Amino acid sequence: MSTSTGSRRRRAQLLACAGVGALTALVGTASPAVAADGITVPLEPEDIMVSAVPVENYGGDLDSMRDPFAEPVEEPELVRVPVRYSGTITVDLPAEFDGSAATAELVFDDNEDGIPEATYSSRFAAANPNRLLIAPSAGTVTVTLPADDPIAGDAARLSVSKLTSTLGPAFGDVYDVIDYELGFDPAAPTTRTVEPLLDATSQVPCGLYEFSNCPIPTPAAPGSPVTLVLTPGSALRELGLSDLTGVRVAMAQFDEEDYDVGPIVEMDVAVTGSTARFVLPADTEPGAHHLVVVQETPTGGYSTVLAELTVEARAVEPVVEPAAGPAAEPAAPASNAGLRSNTGVHLPEAGGSDGIAVAAGAGILLMAGVGAAVARGRRRPAAEGGTCEV
Repeated sequence: MSTSTGSRRRRAQLLACAGVGALTALVGTASPAVAADGITVPLEPEDIMVSAVPVENYGGDLDSMRDPFAEPVEEPELVRVPVRYSGTITVDLPAEFDGSAATAELVFDDNEDGIPEATYSSRFAAANPNRLLIAPSAGTVTVTLPADDPIAGDAARLSVSKLTSTLGPAFGDVYDVIDYELGFDPAAPTTRTVEPLLDATSQVPCGLYEFSNCPIPTPAAPGSPVTLVLTPGSALRELGLSDLTGVRVAMAQFDEEDYDVGPIVEMDVAVTGSTARFVLPADTEPGAHHLVVVQETPTGGYSTVLAELTVEARAVEPVVEPAAGPAAEPAAPASNAGLRSNTGVHLPEAGGSDGIAVAAGAGILLMAGVGAAVARGRRRPAAEGGTCEV
């Protein structure tokens, strides 16, 4: 059974964790930054694509499209919206859309061979018997369905097009079509209303259509914390997101061909206002990972922020053996208290303070030797053709 374009996009974004800009994998390449013990990721995308998801085709809400982080990834079962010939269907648009200039097309392909049995369109001339009557407005688009056509069959796709966004400049990219799969049934209600939900997709730190590799600048180390921040000026706040309550985060490693090679792992997230923190599992494999951040909006839609996270093992400092201390002086011959040796070295009397001074001096020398060894161990290796730096 065919699926709508909107549902296929939703599955690609959430179920497959598809990073739009991750066309060049990082696996096997050197990173310009050193893996950090903790990184911060500002959720401040420069552009956000909005679309409307026909949730009724999947049971009425996004939860019925199956857990977006579940394994294995499965295509949700499609449910056609029951409608009646000569009835009406009203598409109640998300608040983020304007349907004033909308058009509509109804295509019957009952046998799914790609060759329509009948096509109705609001763009046809008024004299055309297959002209589709619609009543577009800012918040709704009502379509009058045709009379029963025995040739057409009972399965059709309704496409409502030319939708615009009511949001700011960051939301200028609108997927302006909503596709609904309909099933014509004489027992269906004469009037039907559907309510598609908002899907807002973005990417950080680069734009959504940055087709070069665009990972988060600082790699993260296994077992280290990652902090997400909904910045005060983030365009995501236009979706009604005042904080990160309810945010969900998942990761999946990908390879050179941009295919997920690791399991989809949902993170345990702790939220405090506009920040959300999670810790990478200690056994996270080094390499490039898709990071997907999903949050429900107050209107019932979803914001999906995609990112590419590089995981690198922490650098291990070499273990440097302490330098040997100064050679021990030969043992002095036994002498009576208060006598001097022939070498001219005065041996203190038992209980005298000179013994403490000698011991302290030996300790300082030993510490100096160890410190020099550690300092040498912390020198950076010389660059090829260059000199050593401290």
